[in-house]
Amino acid sequence: MISKLVRKARTVTDTFHDFYREPLASFQALEKGLEDRRQPVSPELVSRVLSAYEAAKRDQRSAGAEYQANGEWTTLIEAKLRAFRDQGSMGEVLGSFFRHEDAFIGLSDYATPPYLKSRRNLMIRTLFVNSMLHDYRVWTDLTGKKIEAVRTPWAGNPFGYFIDGTLAVPATFRHHYIAEKAVALMNSKGVLAEIGGGWGDVGFFALRFPGVHYVDIDLPEILLLASYWLCSILPDRKIVLYGEQDSKTVLANIEEYDAILFPNFCLPLMPKDSADVFVNTHSLSEMRPETIQEYLGQIARTCRGYFLHENSDRPYHTLGHTEIPASSSSMEGFRLLSKAMSPWKAGGGRYREFLYERTAA
Repeated sequence: MISKLVRKARTVTDTFHDFYREPLASFQALEKGLEDRRQPVSPELVSRVLSAYEAAKRDQRSAGAEYQANGEWTTLIEAKLRAFRDQGSMGEVLGSFFRHEDAFIGLSDYATPPYLKSRRNLMIRTLFVNSMLHDYRVWTDLTGKKIEAVRTPWAGNPFGYFIDGTLAVPATFRHHYIAEKAVALMNSKGVLAEIGGGWGDVGFFALRFPGVHYVDIDLPEILLLASYWLCSILPDRKIVLYGEQDSKTVLANIEEYDAILFPNFCLPLMPKDSADVFVNTHSLSEMRPETIQEYLGQIARTCRGYFLHENSDRPYHTLGHTEIPASSSSMEGFRLLSKAMSPWKAGGGRYREFLYERTAA
């Protein structure tokens, strides 16, 4: 009991020590990051993404069990279904989805706005600032980029932390790094496919390269957010949503589009060797073994270059699911080029980054 109290006291001391020795640490920068910055919502866009979502939910019923929400995502999707239950309020939900607890659950690396208000736990606020600035320092060291590179568009009413006049959203440093590493693997042109693209951040950064075509394969409830966000911030790009065209035809002609946002059960429709790089972060280990194997088999079939992923490598238990260690899975026709500890603050040290290369035709 005494040793536990000593460890807790040491953790508190270290947390505040880290905060006060970091020149960029400031509760004022956090308060600015929490300011409401809601933007006008296009009813036409809401109608478009809602139509795609409804089509995906309709067709999801006939998809195999491995393509239904499972593992940790059972609980997370149930929360999102609550958020999307009233279709009449979809514009309001999407216009501020970053701050909607049910809509954004599972997509933030750290605490969300309700836990970061000044009246709440000082420790949570301090840990949030420390984590953001830790990842900022890691990101600048790995990429050599300036903070402007991760400037976040304000669609969806994002929150985060202000660094040198730029709003940084939780997880955006990790997403930018993954996007740029993936694009570098494909020499800045070709098809980048992602299973589990969250709100579309990796795709946003990857699409800055004019030769990149992005495919996001995800559960319908997550895809709804990505569809709204990417279509909002990239209105001039050629983005196709589910149900707007024949899915098989679209996936047979990926390079005719800037981005394709389709539900996960469309993955078997992707042609063989149609992606140069496949990416997944923070989701494979959170699924049941049969879904993991199905996804890995489809990635092995469709990827002609590299598979880059970052996932839990410990049997960590949360939300009624014990995460499957990423090292326990294998990729037929691929060889492991590298495995490294994730440098990011999220996950308590259980995440590892893996890079696989295609070796067999």
